[in-house]
Amino acid sequence: MIDLRLRPSVEKGALDENDLVDLLRQTEEYGAQHIFLFQLVDGRNLSSLFDGELPQRLKAACFPSLGSTSIIDMPKVPSVVEVREEFDGIRSFTFKIVEKRAFFEKLSDETGNGQLVVTYAEVPYRAVNLMRISEDGRAEIRLQSHKDAISYGGLAEAVFNTLKPIIDRLDWKDQKLDRFKSNLLDDKKRNELMKIFGLRQTLHSNKDGTRLTAAAGAPGASMYDDTDVVASVDRFLQKDNHAHCERASVTVKRSEALSRSVGLIVSGEANEFAITAKVSKTEYDYILGSVLENNK
Repeated sequence: MIDLRLRPSVEKGALDENDLVDLLRQTEEYGAQHIFLFQLVDGRNLSSLFDGELPQRLKAACFPSLGSTSIIDMPKVPSVVEVREEFDGIRSFTFKIVEKRAFFEKLSDETGNGQLVVTYAEVPYRAVNLMRISEDGRAEIRLQSHKDAISYGGLAEAVFNTLKPIIDRLDWKDQKLDRFKSNLLDDKKRNELMKIFGLRQTLHSNKDGTRLTAAAGAPGASMYDDTDVVASVDRFLQKDNHAHCERASVTVKRSEALSRSVGLIVSGEANEFAITAKVSKTEYDYILGSVLENNK
C-alpha cells in the first residue's frame, strides 16, 4: 500500500500532508493491539495536564507541540510524533509513539557437511503505540501487536518511560479486568452479556490448583449456546471466592456500532486485553466501552 499507492499519490499531489495524517490515524491507531487500562491513584490529580501547562511541558521535553504532527517512518528509538487534544464526550490527550520493529523471514535452508544452515532476512516495519489520558482519571495504552507471541507488560511500562517528562507512572494504578471475566459466567448477568458477547473459550483455576478449560466447538459458536458446558463451569465456580477466570476469549457481536464480530482475548496482565482485528475509531470506542461497562 505504501509503495504502490501512498507514495505515488503524495508525489502527484493527490494526497496532501493532512490527508496522509488522517489516513495514518485511521489505519494505525485502532485494533490489532494489546490494550492496558489504568485509573488515577486516589489523591492524585491531572492538573498539570489539563490546566494549560502542557504546551510548555511538551516544549521542555522536546516533544511535538500540541496539535502538530511529525511524520516519521521508522525512527532509531521510539519517538513521540504527535500529541493531540480530543473531545469525545470527555476531554483527553493522546500521545502517539512510533518505533521501528523487525521480524525474520526465512529465505533458505541448506544442508552440507553434516550441517543445516538456515538463512533469514530481517524485515523492518513501522509500529505505532499510543497512550490516551482522559480528564475523568482513566487512561489506556495501546500497543501494536507483535508478529510473534510475547509478553506485553514490559512494553506498556516502556511507554510510561518514553512519556516520563510529561506523565508520572506513580499517578496510575492498573484497572484490573477480573470483574469483566467473572461477569461473563455470572448467572445473574449472563443473559445481558450474551446480547453483546459470544464466549469462545475460558480457563478457570481454583485455590486447590485445579484448572478447567472450556471452549465452543464449531467456528462462530459460543459456549453460551451449550447448556452442558455452562453447567459444568457453573459447578466449578459455585463456591464463593474459590475459583476465578484466568483467561477468556470472546467475540464482540455485530451491532449498529460494529459492522462485524470482532475477537477479544482477555489474558496476560490483570489490566490487559487484546483486539485481534483492525477496527475503526467508532468501533474501538464501542468495544472499549462495552468492556468497561461490564467490568463493574
